[in-house]
Amino acid sequence: MKSVRRLLSFSELVFLYDTYSGSHIYIHCDDKFFTAMNKQHGLLVMNHTFELDWLATWCVADRYGQLFSAKCFMKNELKYVPLVGWSFYLLEMPFLKRDFVKDREQLVEGVKLLADFPMPAKMLMFCEGTRFTPEKYEKSKAFAEKKGLPILKHHLTPRTKGFCMAVEGLKGRVPVIMDATVACQKNDSATVYDLLLGKRVTYHAFVKIRSMDEVPTDSEEETSNYCHQLYQEKDNAMDYFMKNDTFHGYDDTMKQHFIPPRIQPTLVAMFWYASLGTLIIYYLLKLLLTGSMLTILIAVLVAFYSTWFSSNDVRCSCLKRIDVWFQYSQPKDGQNGTVSSLPQVNGDSHHENSPSNGTDKKDE
Repeated sequence: MKSVRRLLSFSELVFLYDTYSGSHIYIHCDDKFFTAMNKQHGLLVMNHTFELDWLATWCVADRYGQLFSAKCFMKNELKYVPLVGWSFYLLEMPFLKRDFVKDREQLVEGVKLLADFPMPAKMLMFCEGTRFTPEKYEKSKAFAEKKGLPILKHHLTPRTKGFCMAVEGLKGRVPVIMDATVACQKNDSATVYDLLLGKRVTYHAFVKIRSMDEVPTDSEEETSNYCHQLYQEKDNAMDYFMKNDTFHGYDDTMKQHFIPPRIQPTLVAMFWYASLGTLIIYYLLKLLLTGSMLTILIAVLVAFYSTWFSSNDVRCSCLKRIDVWFQYSQPKDGQNGTVSSLPQVNGDSHHENSPSNGTDKKDE
């Protein structure tokens, strides 16, 4: 029952990314990635540079039927967000206050939750602690200089205490660390609102599978240094991406793959839209036919205000929206495709044209 609730809770956002906006995510990896996704528990250590990088990883989890088993360490404020935050709380996501003393219990619970999960599961950890912004970067850079830590170009200095504690609790129980560097093509800072407007974005994930046993745990300092080394490597990969708009060619052992989305999120979204849409239409008709004039007037004013409030942004972007839809529905000049043969995903073998230069493929 829990699995069903989780699938129903997140599929609408996957539908928004994959189907409604037609966005893509390409995976740059070796064969270890597919083994880890299909058969193993893993700690996913990822950068948090873009607004939608977390959603792109959810879409990958859904392709392997693991969206309902995906977990993430989240900042405490998110659990107060109406509906979405409440669902995270009910789904036992560990919330952190970014204070190690206060977060210790939540970290222990999160580690235990991942290690004891009855089927392959992944726990996402943003070691940077927050999303990258220029202001935060300047503060992070000043902190690194003061402490004598590596200066990163494209990431915030990682906070290593949580990583150290997670590794200590998971070593010997969870076999792999999934070291993911995620970037958005054209350095696009798109938001969920942009997806609602139909904007199409393309994310790339460069994923290295590392053995949990290779992480030194004799001292916290050694484990911290390992975490800093991970982020130095992420920084090098991101630097290559910023110059080439793709990870293709950064590491010859990593091949680029496009894994087609599943139909299930679309079916779930259609179910909810049909169910809720029918109820909304029913109650609107009932209000118009049986409500008092005062009730109808209040409803009209609320509807008018809501429409006016949202259209302030929508009205200014209508032409842009049409242009975006047209732009992304057209083939790009000079696109060269290469065929990437994908390993099995839940028993099915997928083949898809995957552009070698990291650009979107033509809509089918």
